[in-house]
Amino acid sequence: MKKIFLILSVIVPFCINAQNINDVYNISATYYQGTAKSMAMGNAMGAVGQDFSSISINPAGLALFRKPSLVFTPALNMIHTRSSDLNSGSAYDFKTNLSINNIGIVGVSKIEDVMVTWGIGMNRTNIFNNSVYVDVFNESNSLIDAYFAEIIANDIYNADQLYNYSPSYIYPIWETYLMDFNSDGSLSSPVPMGGLTQRKGVNSWGGTNEYTLSLGANISDKLYLGFSANLPYVNNRKVIDYEEDFSTSNYNNYWIQEEAVSTSGWGINGKLGLIVYPARWIRIGASFHTPTLFSLTDMWRTETYAHIDEYRIYRTFESPTSYFNYSMITPWKANGSLAFIFGNYGMITADYEYVDFSSVRLSANGYDYRPYNDILKTTFAPTMNIRLGTEWRHQNYCFRGGYAFYGSPYGINATDYRRNALSCGFGYTKHAVTIDFAYVYTLQTHDYNLYSQYTNYYNEIGPTPEISEITRLHSLVVSFKFRMY
Repeated sequence: MKKIFLILSVIVPFCINAQNINDVYNISATYYQGTAKSMAMGNAMGAVGQDFSSISINPAGLALFRKPSLVFTPALNMIHTRSSDLNSGSAYDFKTNLSINNIGIVGVSKIEDVMVTWGIGMNRTNIFNNSVYVDVFNESNSLIDAYFAEIIANDIYNADQLYNYSPSYIYPIWETYLMDFNSDGSLSSPVPMGGLTQRKGVNSWGGTNEYTLSLGANISDKLYLGFSANLPYVNNRKVIDYEEDFSTSNYNNYWIQEEAVSTSGWGINGKLGLIVYPARWIRIGASFHTPTLFSLTDMWRTETYAHIDEYRIYRTFESPTSYFNYSMITPWKANGSLAFIFGNYGMITADYEYVDFSSVRLSANGYDYRPYNDILKTTFAPTMNIRLGTEWRHQNYCFRGGYAFYGSPYGINATDYRRNALSCGFGYTKHAVTIDFAYVYTLQTHDYNLYSQYTNYYNEIGPTPEISEITRLHSLVVSFKFRMY
């Protein structure tokens, strides 16, 4: 957690609160959301191939297609999140959404002794849909106390300085009479220092879709090569409501700040891969993913409400919408894969993926990101992802199972943002049509301070709410695959 505090100390003075450590990680991370076959097998597809979503992991898998094919995969995602702290119990929220995991077309042709394949389509590589609710009782302090510490630390003495420093977050607190500069240089607020209920709701949606143009080559059914040029598109939107309620039997007292945030933009990357078939019972795969260069735009605005009957304060202030353009380079990745083949009966597969999150970098015209990038380099760390899968066939039916482990961006031994997924599914093929089904259960943990999105100065005001967030994602996936002849 101390490393996160350091990062926030750089971000907050920048006053781009819309872009924080969580957003940097979410955009950089990859959680493959592919076909039902791939997801049922834990996305351990690096040495399997002949599946459109395997292009995102190892483009050499495209070379194993024998017939031109068309694939389409819708999914239903059900997200359940529990948030709790040490003193106030738990709060729950739930969200359901439909998404398109992938759509693609594959063509096959023969050039002399080499079978050449091409693929065009889209694979989803991350989902941001979630709904989080936090409800805690704080005996010790308010977020405004942490804002006071920030104002004092940065030598801010009047509203004009405050507007220049934080026009979207702290200045609206002054506009709505929730704080004031006194003539003696002190600060005051009608909000008490503790003894209040704090609530936070986060509704987020969107994801990362990777549009791909891929080529594969099958050389004598022994060596498969692949390359893909990809254009990932990020669309991450959130609405965040923060409330402090200190009502009594005689007065209805509360204040709310609602924040709307979006991050969107295009990127570009390339992937190289190969699959070797040294014997009938084993395939060996390897691939390399270049870093993705994103061009991103953040948009955010806030609306602050104060309703304090006790002091007859009824105020609303809406900040102007702010925009910021910047670039991000995400981590490179390397994959190693094995598939053990048991004739026409089945297979067992395993993928190992190395991801160096410490290589994330940001840049922008007119702002020096070097101090921030230095902290990212020492805060994030290399980690690993492990995926396991199996498939067994009986006549026209296939039965599948899988497990996936995604490591924390803070290192292999860290638990924050660690993700585990269990999956199962089956498929049925009749003539040129295949229908696959999958169910995936994903568990992720995330720990953070309730004030950390807004300020890093909560260390100076005593104990503040530490939130433990557990997210459970249930995904139902169906794929339709059509061979064209």
